[in-house]
Amino acid sequence: MFERFMRTATPRQTANRIVMSLPHAWADEVHARAPDVSRTAAVLGDLFSSARKSLKIFAPYVDPTFTGFVTTVRAPVRIVTTPGPGRPARPNPVLERCATICDLAVRYLNERRDRALLFQMHAKLVLADGERAYVGSANLTDTSVHYNLELGLLIEDREVLATLERVFDYFFDHAGVRAGQL
Repeated sequence: MFERFMRTATPRQTANRIVMSLPHAWADEVHARAPDVSRTAAVLGDLFSSARKSLKIFAPYVDPTFTGFVTTVRAPVRIVTTPGPGRPARPNPVLERCATICDLAVRYLNERRDRALLFQMHAKLVLADGERAYVGSANLTDTSVHYNLELGLLIEDREVLATLERVFDYFFDHAGVRAGQL
């Protein structure tokens, strides 16, 4: 049965790559042993600058490094994030500034009960044009992109990308709230 399946199945074409941020002390050695590992900063920079139709992002933390990436985008940017710390919850000032320089819409996940946060968002995703996506551990911050040990994948599998897009769209359209609703 398995042999028959193997003869008749068409292999799925995938082009996935490992993406890493590495502390400087380890970067040269890791890249010497695994030269096909892509650097997080380069992959994220390419996703932001190459997007033409849409850029969809899950990112709990951003800093001015995000501003550098977003200035290269020529597509609408949609981001799902968490509000800034404090009570009451407040919009992220970096994202609010970025919304003045590009087509950027932000949705905040802020589920609270009796002033207690019910969950913490930890997802990281950058999905460009529904054609390529970074999924991994790196936040869109200077430390995550350049100094931490972070691991992710650049995904080009169409079925996986379609699923990621549906999940993102649900959270952006139905679960997240605008800054004025925090």
